[in-house]
Amino acid sequence: MTSGGRAAEFLLVQDDVADELFLREILESHRVLNTLHAVRDVATASAYLDGSAPYRAPGRPDLILLDLNLPGRDGRAFLAKVRADPVTAGTPVILLADSPVAEQILRGQGLPVQGYARKPVDFEALAEIVRSQASFGFEVRRRD
Repeated sequence: MTSGGRAAEFLLVQDDVADELFLREILESHRVLNTLHAVRDVATASAYLDGSAPYRAPGRPDLILLDLNLPGRDGRAFLAKVRADPVTAGTPVILLADSPVAEQILRGQGLPVQGYARKPVDFEALAEIVRSQASFGFEVRRRD
């Protein structure tokens, strides 16, 4: 564990339950204290940020891990919402890609994101993402 920052809250917008469970297991096995909120689609992700049903208060994640290929509305709609809202406009967003080819395609689109990660996201990749966002003042926290 490093010191000086604060534990980050992550929002995972991903429809694949297996990828979510894998990430949760990795965080648990590394004894990470950070909170991971997971939603399966754009409508639920928007409700999370807005604090509308089923949520009671707006969620304010420090980092969003976003799969663009979601059921219903495409993840680009959620990314546009995040960037248009002054409260979340500066929130780092990391796009999730299925393969190196998919990552290259996403990079070529010039989307307003801070980075890319391949699915399923492993601990080292997540830790590197958080380290790369150090200017935001959060970190991966582990239990001793």
